[in-house]
Amino acid sequence: METPAAPTAFRITFNDYRQDPNDSDVLRRAVTIHADRLTFDSDHLVLWLVGTEVGRFPLGVIESIHPEAGPDRQRESPEELRARYPKMGQPWTQEDDTRLLALYQQGERDLDTLGKQFDRKPSAIRSRLAKLGLESLG
Repeated sequence: METPAAPTAFRITFNDYRQDPNDSDVLRRAVTIHADRLTFDSDHLVLWLVGTEVGRFPLGVIESIHPEAGPDRQRESPEELRARYPKMGQPWTQEDDTRLLALYQQGERDLDTLGKQFDRKPSAIRSRLAKLGLESLG
């Protein structure tokens, strides 16, 4: 008999705001679900915990899915994150916005590349582009 995998938290990011599976009055861009198994049923991602379905999402609405930090995975400390992304948490300047818009309009759409150029996390680049009125990136 197969031993079930240890439960972990999976962070599912959507390509648009979706209804929170636990609160029908709330729209979310991402949810975290604890599961020990993932399967695919037709065009849906299905998450399971101890043999019980705990989440079902159409594949077409999912932008990404990744495991969250668990007991065997350490999250980076704020100091480690700031070492990788020196401008993390700092306000954006008008010059930053102008440069970001120029790069985007020139066709640079890779969030990792833009993040390195601005010393910010790729998620911060995505958020800033959205705040500047540009479509979300996949």
